[in-house]
Amino acid sequence: MFHHTRTVIATVAILILTASQAAALGRVARRYNVMDFYSGTSSPVGKYESLADFVDFSDADGQPTDVDGDVLYDPTFHLGFNYGQLRNDRMLVTVGFRWTKIEAINLLGLTSVGIEGLAIFFDPKKPSINQYDFDFNFNYMFLSIAQRSFAPYVGVGFRAGFTSVTAKGFESESRLNTVLAGNFGAELKLWEHAQKRAFLTVASVNSYDLLSSGDRPKYFNLGAALKYYFRP
Repeated sequence: MFHHTRTVIATVAILILTASQAAALGRVARRYNVMDFYSGTSSPVGKYESLADFVDFSDADGQPTDVDGDVLYDPTFHLGFNYGQLRNDRMLVTVGFRWTKIEAINLLGLTSVGIEGLAIFFDPKKPSINQYDFDFNFNYMFLSIAQRSFAPYVGVGFRAGFTSVTAKGFESESRLNTVLAGNFGAELKLWEHAQKRAFLTVASVNSYDLLSSGDRPKYFNLGAALKYYFRP
């Protein structure tokens, strides 16, 4: 009896171990590393009391005032790249770097803001303003892009970096800041390895900046990415 009991226990243990190994293999099979390169347009949103925390705005009475983003900033563009992992066919986590060229409108023509300070700021010419960010994103795909040719997604993005202002004849200045964004878009598969070990997609990479620290410029971003998935 004891011998039979040991045999049953050993058999159950082997079955559990085999099942665990199979599940682990299944999990590995559903995991892909991913690299992407993207670019797009950025349209300013929100209201601001300063130009990227460098120059405060005031009205004719010297009181602080807000300026609409589409008045303060021109539409611009951004570039970036990410590296991450697709897990369980649906959850995509990436980290990367993003650069945004901040295009400020020549504010000397605005009468609703403090002209004296801005005149000094834009003399002798408009400065160069750039945003450099480390980028973290978590996106959820409604369909498996590993198994299908098309998959929409939503998610959240967090960027932390600094705004840099440079002008000829002046010392460069920088401000640390962060932004929280809502992500959305879709991916379309272009190519797939015969054994499904890798595939290539084109994706719409869109986001809306929801919250930011200070008066960091916020944007509605529309872009496209080329993404390469491969098994580790």
